[in-house]
Amino acid sequence: MKYAKAFVFVLLFLILSACGTKIDDEHSISSNEFAESAESTESAENTESVSTNKEETERTHQPLTSNVISGSDLITNDTNDTNDTNDTNDWMKINIPAVGLKNLTIGNIAKGRFTNSNKATSVYIFCDNMRYYYNNIYHDSYLAVVADSKILFKDLAYGIDCGSFEDDLYVVDVDGDEIDEIIVQQPIGATGGAGQYSSRIFKVVDGNICEIFNSTIVDQSGWKIFDTGFTSEFLNGRKLQITNTITGYSTIIDISNRYNDEFFDENGKGIIDYSIMCDSFFEFKPEDVDGDGVFEIVCMQYVSLYSHADGIGNVKSVLKFNKQTQKFEVVQAEFIQY
Repeated sequence: MKYAKAFVFVLLFLILSACGTKIDDEHSISSNEFAESAESTESAENTESVSTNKEETERTHQPLTSNVISGSDLITNDTNDTNDTNDTNDWMKINIPAVGLKNLTIGNIAKGRFTNSNKATSVYIFCDNMRYYYNNIYHDSYLAVVADSKILFKDLAYGIDCGSFEDDLYVVDVDGDEIDEIIVQQPIGATGGAGQYSSRIFKVVDGNICEIFNSTIVDQSGWKIFDTGFTSEFLNGRKLQITNTITGYSTIIDISNRYNDEFFDENGKGIIDYSIMCDSFFEFKPEDVDGDGVFEIVCMQYVSLYSHADGIGNVKSVLKFNKQTQKFEVVQAEFIQY
């Protein structure tokens, strides 16, 4: 384990050594591509203490002080410390003082073409402030994209007080312009049927990381989930018809073993007007469904009938970017019963 960590650190240090040189091989990471001041830290003493009780530890979110850094502004520190420990969050920390961040770890790295320069560069998700929330470790996350000899930053915290339990990162072209978009999928809550998730797509536009899709918005009125068009209706015979109003998909399932007194009379006739509930996307993955070289997004949502504990299945949707409307639209839909 000790030698594996040393190898990973050496690889990381090469990645973070300098900035500004273009990449000739899109499958390799240039040692000049990303540089920041990776100052050594004493992980056990300087990192935030983590409580193991069921109370949320104090939030210490670090706001960005800048959204962009040029390569010439970054200084590499050769005194990084690697501690002999099994905790990868302790054995290496990264500081980027030029944007106001410290004690970071790298959660994900991917490569893509984010500008018209047609050169592959890297995108990173940095994580900070590991802490417990109902016995689950969560953190704040920051997106960093190397683009045209600059490093662009995006704070992935949003809404009121949202951290993430983990971060999935995908880099693909979803709008057909031959420039890659950045997909970030994050579980941000542990309650509900399958939990609560943030599913977002970003694009580099005019030197900024811009959000072009967000499945979940939190405001004063609460949670708002991207509408994939699923609805339902109770039918006679203790049946439930599930329909997608966008694609026309429809299916009928038997729910005679579920809450009969709530939904049906003694003859099996539906007596209330009530529709299924679809949670946020617990899966949000790119896939070239139609084989045209441009990626769609395959989404999965937990479906409940009466409460979140009353799960009846999942709905699957395929989202495709419409160039005319500049929006993501549902092009395929399906219900999968438990």
